[in-house]
Amino acid sequence: MKNSYKIISKILALSLVSASAMPVFAAEKEEVIYVMSGADGSVNSVYAVNSFDGGDITDYGEYTDVKLLNIDENITQNGDEISFSSPENGRVYYQGTLKNAEIPWNISIKFFLDGEELSAEEIAGKSGALEIRISISENEKCSSEHYENYALQCSFTLDTELCRNITADGATIANVGGKKQITYTVLPDKGLERSVFADVTDFEMAEGSINGIKMNLDIDIDDDEINDKINELTDGAKELDDGARELYDGTAELNDGVSDLNEGIQKLRDGIAEAQDGLSELNEKSSELVDGSAEVKNALIKIQTSLSAVSSDTDELVQLVSASAQIRTGIDELYGGIVKLSKSLDHESYKAAMNANGLDIDALKAGNEQAISQLTAQITELKTQLAKIEKVPQYAEEAEKLKAQTEQLESTLTLLMGSNAALGGTETYLNSVSQASAQLEAGAKELKAKYAEFDKAINGLYVSFSEMLLNMSELSDGINTLVSEYKKLDDGIGEYTDGVKKLADGFAEISDGAKELTDGGADLADGAKELMDGAAEMQDGTSELRSETDKIDDTFGGNLSGMLDSMSSDDYEVKSFKFKRRALLPYR
Repeated sequence: MKNSYKIISKILALSLVSASAMPVFAAEKEEVIYVMSGADGSVNSVYAVNSFDGGDITDYGEYTDVKLLNIDENITQNGDEISFSSPENGRVYYQGTLKNAEIPWNISIKFFLDGEELSAEEIAGKSGALEIRISISENEKCSSEHYENYALQCSFTLDTELCRNITADGATIANVGGKKQITYTVLPDKGLERSVFADVTDFEMAEGSINGIKMNLDIDIDDDEINDKINELTDGAKELDDGARELYDGTAELNDGVSDLNEGIQKLRDGIAEAQDGLSELNEKSSELVDGSAEVKNALIKIQTSLSAVSSDTDELVQLVSASAQIRTGIDELYGGIVKLSKSLDHESYKAAMNANGLDIDALKAGNEQAISQLTAQITELKTQLAKIEKVPQYAEEAEKLKAQTEQLESTLTLLMGSNAALGGTETYLNSVSQASAQLEAGAKELKAKYAEFDKAINGLYVSFSEMLLNMSELSDGINTLVSEYKKLDDGIGEYTDGVKKLADGFAEISDGAKELTDGGADLADGAKELMDGAAEMQDGTSELRSETDKIDDTFGGNLSGMLDSMSSDDYEVKSFKFKRRALLPYR
């Protein structure tokens, strides 16, 4: 396990540039202050590095010691006066350690692991949930000159091999090789209270830095335009909140409607199952009809053969009459079943059945269309509101929520459109089946009428045959004709039973479709529930957004331009950090 911890030694740097107005001094001077701190941000020592153009230099500062950094010359310290000479053709640097210096900021860095505060030495090499708590405030023991006019840039680096799930609210996070660089910017006259979070293993941390620079923003701000935009944002937040409330109410109604729809779909599925059972039974009886027809045909052929042999035996004719009566009875029953089935297959009958069970299909479809229209309008409104805030960094989180809600609404819109498409498909299919059923009924009716005539002919034939046994030649001709025509009738019965089978198979597909509709209704219910929950969450967010945007005008008070002017004024005269008791050169 790693047991070392590295923390910044040069934690604060202030850069000040000066220009001389006196001939005995260098023409231009720069001053950089370095603060040596502990891992917790406490000040250990402060020193200044001053640089000049070459020549005879006299400077002032309250130092405990001084030294030249880039030339090998003598440097003299007489109280707070520092003097030395250097070549004319280059810059010269000297360092001085300041006496009892106070820096303008109180800087505190605390480390917590799994909620327990630890020192830098104690947390080194540990693993767990890390929090680095950074606090920066004004040091009232020091002049407010720098605190009110200098911005701070605070940078910390975490190794991504040791630190995962890194978050830092309000910071800029950048990838630097295999590391994450976390940077906070603190404006003049402002403090900082932030935390960096990560899950760490064998924790160690490279040095960080806090740099102070004079804030100079050359920005022309139009107060009226900014205030108009703030008003637009505030009004938009109110409209968004009102829309979110309406959306939530609508999603609640939609959720109730989807529940009713699912109940209706289940009833539809039950009705289709009953119709399918009826068709299956009818299909089973079709085999009896085919077998009976085959018996009649065979009986006719036998009669034909018998008559050809000039037989006077009437037993087979009696069998024919009996079989024909059975067939006629079967055809009558078949026709009655088809009529009953035909009346229940059209879409209007289906709607009436659903309405009797508490589901108005037309109202449901109209409700879906209304919901589609409302959702379309709401999606458009959400996208409009999103466009207003998505580029405002303070509302990035709210913008993400709006994006998520927009995607959820679009998913629900797709489901509703799919539901209406399913209802329309059911209507088209039932109307098609109803038309086929009507054709089937017409065919069965014609079959019944023709067979009634045929049966009547058979009975008449039997009477005639009994009365006119001697007229066998004429009877044989009639039987021959009957055999020929019955073959056509037998073919028609085969086609009819094939149609019944196809209709039964079609209802099996309808049953499968009803199952898919049930599954889709369940998905729609889940989606409606998620949409309602999301709408509730969005409403909470828009309510918070509305509350926060209501405070914007009070926060800025129309003085945004004045605030920026305080950070960009060219009239500000930079003051030396290292020497407080006597007037020095003016600093820029």
